[in-house]
Amino acid sequence: MRRSLIAPTAIVFDFDLTIADSRPGFIAGHTYAAQQTGVDVLDDETIARSIGTPLDIVVPRAFPGLDPEIITEYIRVYRAKADEVMADLTSMLPGAADTVRYLQEQDIQLAIVSQKLRHLVFAVLEREDLTGCFEAVLGGQDVPAFKPDPRGLQMALERLGVDADDAIYVGDTVIDAEAAANANMRFVGVLTGPTTAAEFEPYKKLTLLDSVNDLPGYLGL
Repeated sequence: MRRSLIAPTAIVFDFDLTIADSRPGFIAGHTYAAQQTGVDVLDDETIARSIGTPLDIVVPRAFPGLDPEIITEYIRVYRAKADEVMADLTSMLPGAADTVRYLQEQDIQLAIVSQKLRHLVFAVLEREDLTGCFEAVLGGQDVPAFKPDPRGLQMALERLGVDADDAIYVGDTVIDAEAAANANMRFVGVLTGPTTAAEFEPYKKLTLLDSVNDLPGYLGL
């Protein structure tokens, strides 16, 4: 049985596959970039598992030995396509919007720290009428280094005015778990992305939840 705990002062969320399903946007971007650069189109599972990892790591890893100029062009084309289609192809995960609203109604401060560019996150939040629920939203251009570097989480806590001990970080990847550990934050993993419970096993966490919709119950709210 999952134990309860005193509700934190603040909750910081990852975005992609934690509260939002952006897989169609990533698939569209990678498919178009592959077609334009003449490389094989990545399968959907590989693309899903790449979400949250910087492109300059993802593309060389996916295409070992690929000419650096083609890698650069792939990333350029991907980013242009993603900027065009990502927001329209991203939706909140089932129940996530209601959960976010409920948590805010409990006087818990909420924030997002994502590798995604901030304007793409805001486009979805605005469409779902959720911008007022988050006191801080940090995208990839706002942080000095991507997760698992802790500074994005630390910046969010500073903006919220809370200590790490008074907050939790919720994410769907082991990169999120590592980032929380590096920031000395308690971590809650969710299984709405491709990361399995077994893959989370080596990482320190409060619990694993099927989705963020289970968070209020776990927190005793």
